[in-house]
Amino acid sequence: MTSLKTQRFLLTTVVLLLSVIPAVSEVVKSMSDCDQFLLKDTPPQVPGILEDGNILNQNRYKPICQTYNNTRRFVTLYDIKNKIPVFSANKYRGEKDRGRPRKRWRIEPQLENEHEDNMRNVVKGKIYNYQAGDVDYRNNRAFDRGHLFPSSYAFSKTDKIATFTLTNTVPQAHSFNQGSWRRMEICIKCVMDTYCINSNGVTEGFVVTGAQPSASSLSNRINIPSMLWSAFCCYSSNLKMWLASAHWGDNVPDESGNKHLQTKTLAELHNKLRTSNTEVKVFPESQCPLHTTVTEFYPDIQNCHCPSSLPTTSTSGYHSTTSTPLTSTSGPLRSSSAPPTSTSVPLTTASSSTTSGPITITSSTSGLPTSTSGLRNATSGPPTTISGPVSTTSVPTKSTSGSQSTSAGLPTSTTGLDVTTYYYPPTYISGLATTTSRHSTTTSGPAPSTSAPARSSSGPVTGH
Repeated sequence: MTSLKTQRFLLTTVVLLLSVIPAVSEVVKSMSDCDQFLLKDTPPQVPGILEDGNILNQNRYKPICQTYNNTRRFVTLYDIKNKIPVFSANKYRGEKDRGRPRKRWRIEPQLENEHEDNMRNVVKGKIYNYQAGDVDYRNNRAFDRGHLFPSSYAFSKTDKIATFTLTNTVPQAHSFNQGSWRRMEICIKCVMDTYCINSNGVTEGFVVTGAQPSASSLSNRINIPSMLWSAFCCYSSNLKMWLASAHWGDNVPDESGNKHLQTKTLAELHNKLRTSNTEVKVFPESQCPLHTTVTEFYPDIQNCHCPSSLPTTSTSGYHSTTSTPLTSTSGPLRSSSAPPTSTSVPLTTASSSTTSGPITITSSTSGLPTSTSGLRNATSGPPTTISGPVSTTSVPTKSTSGSQSTSAGLPTSTTGLDVTTYYYPPTYISGLATTTSRHSTTTSGPAPSTSAPARSSSGPVTGH
């Protein structure tokens, strides 16, 4: 009887000990060991670090299967020299348990001793050789411990707890972390909750978030990234299409309390991160669209901190944001048309009020202005200043027939023009003058032409 009681006591003790072990986290040899968190089981292509699925310097870059209570939650590629993650990746499944868990920061013992498996609570005051510790962030008010894989993207409470490891964080400017970056995370989460429903009717999206190292450090040990970036991709069964978008932001305090990060395409993010030799690919070997974003859906999701007004251009059924908020152009312009011999560059007029639209410069053989109508208005973004005189030059043109009409105060476009459109943030513009070609004559058509010097008579364009 005593022996049986002893056995039961020992068994109960073992079960209790196992239940209080906080986590088992694995530093593995290859990203393929944690590929369930990667779209198409394929890791990102990061030049000089991770190429074609191979870690180029395995002594420096360590893949970590972030595991809590014996369950793998997400994957991180960690830089033990800079002591920050290169990126963290996860599969978004929605959020079953809402709310932020109590913060209890952890470290990865395997980075210090490969024979130790358990993710442990950070020891206050201890300096770790190959990763950040609590002491590195102490007495610091400028930078947060910024999550790459945010706890709000985790499915369950235990998933959320697992995100509070310092191998998943970087020094992030406080107002940037709590401001524009947080608003971006909320917005994209709403998009995934609404549209990222796979063919089985299950919420599923793939998110990769990374950091670009800089020459600065925190406590002379932890690299302070110059920029953070994030991208997501999913298949939407109700829309029957793949969706993707990207964001990035400089790791500096937000200039205003309502700043929003611009939504970018994957191609724009790849170009931002690329090196001279190798192209970055966040979701290689996938069907993620490279040149479109999800900004068209922002008006349809409420209370999600998405930008209310962003310039968009329609592509493949939805819109992509590829520029900063636009400067307004307005005012009617009439000009004669027909095969001319000039290479003049007309400049559309801008009113003194602030609205939206691009300043369009047309280089062609016709000298006709190009329409900028049909674009969505953009009102967000801080006002900026454009200074300097506005001038145009042109050569004499001849026109024999035809006319160009206007719609909604803007000239209509003609075919065959080579158009370059320049976008600027919302700007208060004054003093612009309309210029026309120096010697423009017509023999027929209702559109009269004017004669004026090629140089604008107005002063410098100023703003505030």
